Amino acid sequence: MCGRYVMPDDDAIGEYWAISSRIWLPTIMPRFNVAPTAQVPIIVRNKDGALEPKRARWGLIPSWWQKESPPALTFNARSEEAAQKPMWRESLRSARCLMPARGWYEWNANEPVRSESGRQGKQPYFLFCPGAKVIAFAGMWSVWERPGSEPVVSCALLSKKAAAGIASIHPRMPVVLKPEQQAAWLDPATPADGVQALIANAREDLEDYPVSTRVNNTRNDFPELMDEVSVGSIDQLTLDGPGAP
Repeated sequence: MCGRYVMPDDDAIGEYWAISSRIWLPTIMPRFNVAPTAQVPIIVRNKDGALEPKRARWGLIPSWWQKESPPALTFNARSEEAAQKPMWRESLRSARCLMPARGWYEWNANEPVRSESGRQGKQPYFLFCPGAKVIAFAGMWSVWERPGSEPVVSCALLSKKAAAGIASIHPRMPVVLKPEQQAAWLDPATPADGVQALIANAREDLEDYPVSTRVNNTRNDFPELMDEVSVGSIDQLTLDGPGAP
């Protein structure tokens, strides 16, 4: 379902989409364990048709939301039902975005592992497109405006059935768009059947490897979280720092 991912910095984003890094103020630093409700970069198409970067809360708040607190668990949407559900359908129809990433983490329920602290859990994996420094999750965004408060820009990613090569890790995956699909995804004129075709034909050139259970702790945010480990080895256990769950 993708509840954690690795976020590239502004230079990598700017190079990939030919957007000046000077647009980002303050500078976007890479993050290695992004969790829901964090502020993340998104790419949208502005009224002039140009690509525009924004910062958004990862966890969509639809424009019509009336409650004081944001809705829970809106960081991803099942692509099979997003067009019908009120939470997603407006954004899917007319406010699609790209969410820059390097890859994401998923936990394999069929591989139990015990951390150094002794807690048993699932083996985490890092999933990625080989050779790609930046990938683009298919996302949706919204602006939530309340009287007397600053507007809140928010986003969510679309998920789909996992590609065959990674389905043994988790049955779901983010929709990862091919470079040639991104313009059509951002174009509000793309019809509903065209949007579904983009989702159906998204990237499936994915690989994975196991990583340390240190990624379980959202306070851990450093490059070594992406390092490959041996499943069940002593290295797996001793890599867990004192902050691990």
